[in-house]
Amino acid sequence: MLSVYAGTSRSTTGRVLRSIAREFARLKKELVGADELRRAKDQLKGSLVLSLESPGARMSNLARQEIYFGRFFSVDELHASIEAVTAEGVHQTALEFFEPRKIAATVVGPLDGFQLKRELLAC
Repeated sequence: MLSVYAGTSRSTTGRVLRSIAREFARLKKELVGADELRRAKDQLKGSLVLSLESPGARMSNLARQEIYFGRFFSVDELHASIEAVTAEGVHQTALEFFEPRKIAATVVGPLDGFQLKRELLAC
């Protein structure tokens, strides 16, 4: 599962959804550049380490790993998994998952008549 969160005003909701769909389409068409992939890996590893500083977050992480995988993954294992991601792997994942029929969207807030239409998710 991939989750994208965006906070925006009612007037820019459609533009934000189209922008996200364009990024999905770009990942299907092009390989992620080496610099962008490095930044993403570094950001993910940094967020992972920071998220483990809170005892509550650490316990939630341990419980989630136990429920989903039946075991605990060390920080070193997680870092190695992140480092193993390749541009080609990202591309293949994008091709597999970024199809409009597989994408779900939820828009929450005072929508004032905004209608979420499938074509906004076209990628």
